[in-house]
Amino acid sequence: MEDFYCKKFNDALSDSYILINRIEQNMFNSSRRFNLSVSELIMLEVINKSPVTGKMVGDIAAELMITPSSVTIAVNRLEKKGYVARHKSKTDGRQVYVNLTEKGRHADRIHKRFRKNMAQDILRDMNENEKCTLVGCVERMNSFLLSKINRSPFNRAGLKNSA
Repeated sequence: MEDFYCKKFNDALSDSYILINRIEQNMFNSSRRFNLSVSELIMLEVINKSPVTGKMVGDIAAELMITPSSVTIAVNRLEKKGYVARHKSKTDGRQVYVNLTEKGRHADRIHKRFRKNMAQDILRDMNENEKCTLVGCVERMNSFLLSKINRSPFNRAGLKNSA
């Protein structure tokens, strides 16, 4: 019986991941104003967590658990598209921060609104007990996944309780 639920859960999780990415990409592809991939949208979201100071490439890499060189390539692409800008630290000229431009903030707002609407649509026909159960299960799953990452010897980013 355990294998039955394991397979069902694995299939559902894989399908959800694929479907959410496809829906997000379709939404942004249908909008002529944005030429962004889902991974670029996620990077904008991470950068916008520090809207005043911006984020350094290393901090973005740590949060996304990718290499700094991958972030640099993506930031170069986003800068050419007009979604981000770089500026040097006022206290240490060696440090470079990445901020969203107005165009980047607009894309991030649209993406956040889209995700909020999708969550509302998913929850709309559920009763309070179902909503509570779903949220509790997802939070428990995220906690488990974060603990796996924290225990991994390959956790280059040193991610701690940021989910």
